Amino acid sequence: MPSDIYASLRQEAERAWTEWDDPSAARISVGISAAALTVGAGRTLDAIRATVAELGIEANILEVGDIGFSWADPVVHIARPGMPRVTYGNVSADAAPQLARDVLIDGNLRPDLALGVQGDAPIPDTEIPLLKDQSWMRDQLRLVMADFGHIEPGNVLHYAARGGLASLDRALHGMSPQEVIDQVRTSGLRGRGGALFPAGVKWGFMGPPSGGDRYLAINGEEGDPGAFTDAAIVENDPHRLLEGVLIAAYAMGCTKTYIHIRAEYRLPLLRLRRALHELEERGLVGRNIMGTEFSHEIEIEATGHAYICGEETALMESVEGKRGAPRPRPPFPAAYGIFGRPTTINNVKTISYVPTVLAMGGEEFAKIGAESASGTAMLSLSGHINKPGIAEIPVGINLAGVIENVAGGIRGGKQAKALQCGGPLGGIMSADEMDMPAEFQAMTAKGSPLGSGGILALDEDTCIVDLVKNISEFIDAESCGKCFPCRKGATHISRLLATIVEGFGQTGDLNKLQSIGQSMVAGSLCGLGQLAPGVLNNAVRYFESEFAEHIDDKRCRAGVCAGLTADAPQPAVEAAIA
Repeated sequence: MPSDIYASLRQEAERAWTEWDDPSAARISVGISAAALTVGAGRTLDAIRATVAELGIEANILEVGDIGFSWADPVVHIARPGMPRVTYGNVSADAAPQLARDVLIDGNLRPDLALGVQGDAPIPDTEIPLLKDQSWMRDQLRLVMADFGHIEPGNVLHYAARGGLASLDRALHGMSPQEVIDQVRTSGLRGRGGALFPAGVKWGFMGPPSGGDRYLAINGEEGDPGAFTDAAIVENDPHRLLEGVLIAAYAMGCTKTYIHIRAEYRLPLLRLRRALHELEERGLVGRNIMGTEFSHEIEIEATGHAYICGEETALMESVEGKRGAPRPRPPFPAAYGIFGRPTTINNVKTISYVPTVLAMGGEEFAKIGAESASGTAMLSLSGHINKPGIAEIPVGINLAGVIENVAGGIRGGKQAKALQCGGPLGGIMSADEMDMPAEFQAMTAKGSPLGSGGILALDEDTCIVDLVKNISEFIDAESCGKCFPCRKGATHISRLLATIVEGFGQTGDLNKLQSIGQSMVAGSLCGLGQLAPGVLNNAVRYFESEFAEHIDDKRCRAGVCAGLTADAPQPAVEAAIA
């Protein structure tokens, strides 16, 4: 049974939701995210508001989060009175006024712009399919993304109206801390930051409270190029993260949480701060939460750009106000963490699954996904694809199907050449290997771990050597420099690759690169140096002939490398002299 405090909040939330989602009125919502704003979503929202006012249309208008369809931004959702919402894509500020007139005045639902009808019931006598039946949605299972594009981000009443905070209420009033940990352990939830460590086991390392402060730190650094799912959660449904934080803190007896997030994530930060403020105002963060003895403080740490702070000990250094650089281990954070107190570090995605785990129950959650990793995977889809954006799929479905259906296939009718997964510390996989499960361990075995969910699809015109060079330059720039193997090794690899793409590669360079990489793996202090050679090693594994062409033939078949020719072998130095 829900507590009286939650029941009262839920009643208030349902009234507020009914006021917005009144089926007797027209409803218009526009997806606003940082990405959508870059293609004019803000101007689209302004144009719709002006048109509704000018025409005297009675309509409720709301700014919602991004549904994840970056390829279709700006996205607008419109419902005529008594009808379900229709989602429209690529609605520019110029097109928005006519769309509003057509749908709300003339009754023309504009199938040419429609992406699909939301919900389970189609609109009779129309050509518009259900959104969930579209090829890019059929394979998705949205657990963390369930409210993306449906609620006003940061509005606690909207979150609660759709079932939010029920899991927190259940935990505080019906479960012991150990029972919460047991449910998370039973669910099989693994860390979604890339390490895949079982979350329930990690929480158990903290042991029972023994007096004094203990901390939870949330890793929202997400500095990987091509990864943007953590920012999307904070931006589109910040209360889900905060509810997960409170449940996890209760389970581990933590007194305070630090949410570490980049300061340049302006819109996510704005919405997260609003969400936290609303919880604090209602007594859902602070002293005696929901009338219980549980008290907890949450602090948002907006920090400067530093990729290394995605490493947990460097994150702790940053929270303490120091330069972000790894600490030696042991001692481990659960024994000696932030300010010397027991600390657990979890990724944004990991914690955001926790409310769903309690709502479903650990056993039911464990039935989703693969045996090695239950649940879903949030994906950042980018590169040479038709439908870039964010998706959420059950772990283990076919990877080639994800690229063809969810990502819309390779643009321009070209063939896929490779996938670069897991960010700069991940790997490169030949497209010939794509017919396999989109599953963490299976992809790791192919040398291209899924990691935090970033998938960069590359077409046939991509130069793999140039791509690896660019990634190595990023790693070189982001190395903190604390340990010699990483500091010098990253620089040597990036410089040697630069000489190869400029046409000055020499026989034996590949052996040198791999030898340097082995030294980095063996001697680096943290995961950045230890994993940095992975992309190079797997690129050579699948595309060794392409490296050989660059070094021996001075040829770049893609015509990308300026120091090399695209057709006939010709030494770059001789070509320059000629």
